[in-house]
Amino acid sequence: MTPTGGHDEGAVAPRPSLRIAAVDDHPALLAGLQLELARLDDGVVFVATAPTVPDLLAQLAGTPLPDVVLLDLRLGDGSSPAGNVGALVDGGSRVLVYTEGRQHEEALAALQAGAQGVLLKDRPVATVAEALRAVADGETVSSAETAAALQVDEDLTSHLSPQERRVLELYAGGMPARSVALRLGVTLETAKSYLKRIRAKYAALDRPAYTRMELYRRAVEDGVLAPLPAPGATVSPGKHPRGADD
Repeated sequence: MTPTGGHDEGAVAPRPSLRIAAVDDHPALLAGLQLELARLDDGVVFVATAPTVPDLLAQLAGTPLPDVVLLDLRLGDGSSPAGNVGALVDGGSRVLVYTEGRQHEEALAALQAGAQGVLLKDRPVATVAEALRAVADGETVSSAETAAALQVDEDLTSHLSPQERRVLELYAGGMPARSVALRLGVTLETAKSYLKRIRAKYAALDRPAYTRMELYRRAVEDGVLAPLPAPGATVSPGKHPRGADD
C-alpha cells in the first residue's frame, strides 16, 4: 500500500506456487537441485523424489500428482522413456526431461509421448526454474536439446558408420585398443584408424575428443554409452560402460 492508501503499482506480484517432483536415481544431484531452486524461486515446491516412476506414483497415491515432473531418460529399472512419460501424463502431470547425455532417440520418444521439453543437467539452475514455469504454463521448452531431439536423424551418430560406432562404444567404455581389435576381428592398426576417424569427425563438429575420457563424454552425450551409475546404485545389464575385461 502507498501512504495514501492506494496500491503500489511498482510492486511485483508473487509468482504462483508450483508443485514439482523428480524421477532420477541420483539422489545427491536432486538434493542439490532442490536447495538451489528453493533459493532461486521460493514458489517452486518439491513434493517428492523417486528413483522410478512406479515409486513416485506409489509415494503420491491418493494425492494429486505434481504440476511438473523432472524425468531422467535412463533409469535403473530399465523402463522406457515413452512409457514413463505416458504414465505421468495420464496421471495429470506435465513432464520436463532432465538428463545427462544427448540421448536423442530416447528424448524424441519422450517428446512424442507428451514431454514438453528436454534439458541437460549441466544447465544453470535459473534455466531449469524458468523451464519448469514454462512447462507448467503449457509451453514447450525451446532448448537446444529439444531441437536436437526433434532432428534426431541429424545427430552425430548418423555420421558414424556402424563399425565406428561399435569401436567408440568399446574403446570409450574402457576396452584397450588391442582388445577392441580382437573383439571386432580386425588388426590393431585398423582399430586405431577407426579411432582416428572418430576423433576427426568430432573435431569437425567442434567437439574435440583427444583423450579416452573425452571420447567417453562424447559417447555419453550422443547416447552410445549410458552414464556411469551413482555409487551404490543397482546397474541393470547393458546399462553401464564396458570394462577392459569384457
